[in-house]
Amino acid sequence: MIIRKTIRFRLGILFIVNTVLLLSTLVLVFLGTRSLVETNELTEQFKKCNSLYTESEIYYKNFLLEDLITAEFYKKRKSTNTIRSISLLDSALYTVEEVRKHMDRLNDSRAKEMEFLRSDMEQLKAQQDFLMRKYLDLGFKDWGMVGNMRSKIHKIEKTNIPLNMGMLLTMRRNEKDYLLRGETKYLKLFDESVEEFELEIVRMYQDRSMNDLTEQQVRTLRANLAAYQFGMHKVVDLMKVIGRGQNSGLMKDVSDLQEKINTRLISLSEKVLSNSENYVKWMMITFLIVFIFQAVILSWFVFMFSKAVGKRFEFLQGVTQRINEGKSLLEFKNDQKYKFDEVAEITDNLYSLDDQLQAANTFSRKVTAGEVDVTYDKKHRDTSLANDLIQMRDKFRNVQEEEKKRNWVINGMAQFNQLLREKVTSQEEWFDNLLRSIINYIEASQGTFILINEDQAGRQNLKLMALYAYDKKRYDERQYDLENGLLGQVYKEQKMVYIEDVPDNYINISSGMGGAKPKCLIILPLIYGDIMYGILEISSFSVLDTYHIDFLQKLSEIIASSIADMDTSRVVVKLREEIELQKERIKELEALVIEKAEN
Repeated sequence: MIIRKTIRFRLGILFIVNTVLLLSTLVLVFLGTRSLVETNELTEQFKKCNSLYTESEIYYKNFLLEDLITAEFYKKRKSTNTIRSISLLDSALYTVEEVRKHMDRLNDSRAKEMEFLRSDMEQLKAQQDFLMRKYLDLGFKDWGMVGNMRSKIHKIEKTNIPLNMGMLLTMRRNEKDYLLRGETKYLKLFDESVEEFELEIVRMYQDRSMNDLTEQQVRTLRANLAAYQFGMHKVVDLMKVIGRGQNSGLMKDVSDLQEKINTRLISLSEKVLSNSENYVKWMMITFLIVFIFQAVILSWFVFMFSKAVGKRFEFLQGVTQRINEGKSLLEFKNDQKYKFDEVAEITDNLYSLDDQLQAANTFSRKVTAGEVDVTYDKKHRDTSLANDLIQMRDKFRNVQEEEKKRNWVINGMAQFNQLLREKVTSQEEWFDNLLRSIINYIEASQGTFILINEDQAGRQNLKLMALYAYDKKRYDERQYDLENGLLGQVYKEQKMVYIEDVPDNYINISSGMGGAKPKCLIILPLIYGDIMYGILEISSFSVLDTYHIDFLQKLSEIIASSIADMDTSRVVVKLREEIELQKERIKELEALVIEKAEN
């Protein structure tokens, strides 16, 4: 039934075209004559546009050849060449738009080409502006990224420390070789020379007999060296974006656009210049074409109808082939022009299938790239494929979260193991540094270190060793009860206490902005070898996760072990002192015995 309607529709179109064709012949002659006059005006406007664009391109090339190696350009962030180039390109764009409007009034099919030309010129303007800003970011000598990078190595060069100048010069030579030639091997040599230079700094620090290099100097040197290397890689990345010559990056994009615009201008120039002759010829043969067309229109209709049907099958073949190859069908959608198309329902189903596949492809690419919070297209979310991909995303997100937690614990353990091994001048300083680091790492608000001491009568009591809140050392004169309260409970049971409903009067975290009640509290006994050495109390404005609590439990065991080692060291020192005193006493007694024996 659809095919019959389509045939009747085409036959109606044939009759209308045949009738209108006779009436339109005279109108075409009149319009052709008028268009010939307007075409001459159009030719002059187009020549002006061509001239403006050519001059703009000359100023742009002068910018690339002259301005990029002058400090004045980077200081003022513009130059005469850039200003003139942009101004001329704007004038060319205005002229192109005027020509396009003129062509629209003439119903000239080339108006679409002028639209493309205007779009290309606008894109070229944006690309040239973007490229100029990238060159400003890159800089030259003491400007931009290059200047920032070199300032770091200059700090190292100006230091009074006797560095290995051979390594330093090798590193600078590799830097300049890459900036000059852009070859990857020089970047690799640069990184290797940076690593060798850093190892040389560490070696100089370790060999104290050769110099008096301090740890702060080493840190400063390494920080400047790391900033220098990081700056070099940022310059490399930006140079890759900009490109070298006209073979890559933004330079290639701009060059391609210029070539594309020149090609369009040449093509349009030829068409505009030949337009007058074409109009004359067209008017001469218009009548002949109309009569010949009427004679063969029936045969043409049959041929075109057969051809249209053949095109539909070719279209279906192309659609199914692209689906089979995994390509998008977006460019095919504009080919379905008729309301009574014989393959409308089939193509609609194929487009729907393609939309589902493209949505799945986009979703999977984003998940693969690490975007675990990406949402699926709502239009196709109820399909089985979408459900499977969403489940895959959720599992991948869970794996990422678990990996993040595991890395957090591992890094924390490594950090605190290092901190516990560091030497300090006093026990109070050791507890202060440790407590501050714990609070900062778990992003808590307040913490307390309490040790268990024994008085001369052998009675145990709690001694405050460190108290921190809002990253500041605090002082508290409270008396800690071993028998009552949460501390007493932890002391007696020797088990961790974690609560999220903190009593109102138990603890109040205060800062310069006032006081507030924490959301959670954790109290951990410091036990090692069945001996309890103290208590660690931490409060936070945010609820602690399970992996935070597990981390604190493991860390409390390590802290207790370190405290036990410190206690053992103190006992050994005390015993050594007592032994030395006893030896001295024995020597004195031996001297007395000998003296009495001689008398």
